[in-house]
Amino acid sequence: MLAYKSDKKLIQPYDERYAELEKFIQSEFEIERSSIFPIETREGGADKMENLEALIVSDEIGVVQNAFDINQMRIENDLRRFHIIIIPRVRTSDGRPLSSSRSRRGETFHADELIY
Repeated sequence: MLAYKSDKKLIQPYDERYAELEKFIQSEFEIERSSIFPIETREGGADKMENLEALIVSDEIGVVQNAFDINQMRIENDLRRFHIIIIPRVRTSDGRPLSSSRSRRGETFHADELIY
């Protein structure tokens, strides 16, 4: 999944990202309600997970389309469709989405300039 990422050599190792995500989730709600695992395919296993209730995605059109495609795969696999929850991306003062790729390229962002 990293093949198309810019400056992928600067991406933190999975173990570090996992630990930070786990810490964030624990600060927000019960970690037991979550499953954290690496996504290695476009579907990420969502096309076969029986107990999946919802998929949270960004508002990027390709990502939303992928969620609909995965729901179609679920139907073909005799599974219930999941709810698709679309979250708008945070934007910077120039109107472009905030992204880890921009950060890896050295751009800096100030919290008071972000658009939610």
